[in-house]
Amino acid sequence: MIRITGLFILFILLTGCATPEAEILSKTDSYPPTVNIEVLLDRPTRPFKSFAILEDTSGGTPEEINGRLSRKAQQIGADAIIISSVNDKTVTEWLLVDPYYYSARGVYRPRYRPIQHVYRSVRARAIKFLKE
Repeated sequence: MIRITGLFILFILLTGCATPEAEILSKTDSYPPTVNIEVLLDRPTRPFKSFAILEDTSGGTPEEINGRLSRKAQQIGADAIIISSVNDKTVTEWLLVDPYYYSARGVYRPRYRPIQHVYRSVRARAIKFLKE
């Protein structure tokens, strides 16, 4: 029980420190950090330039995900982000149940149980508004 609790605490700490990944599309353009970020679900009517793709796989509520994406967009100098896709993926992991289980013949046979995790992957485009 102590191992499971320890693994759970480690998992919580690692997911709390997770930040979204950013793939910069333009190697020549760099922008200073910004203060305010707009979170958009559709393309804006104003002219803009898309310069990075952000991806968050840490999960959580939509507000937490948008907050992490916005902080990353602020760091790279975006004016807004456009949420482009939200995907849920189910993964089965096998947890070792009894590492000290021995069969009647004295052979070590560990037992495992399946645990399903649902991961949410959110992708967004970081954009910079162009001067009209």
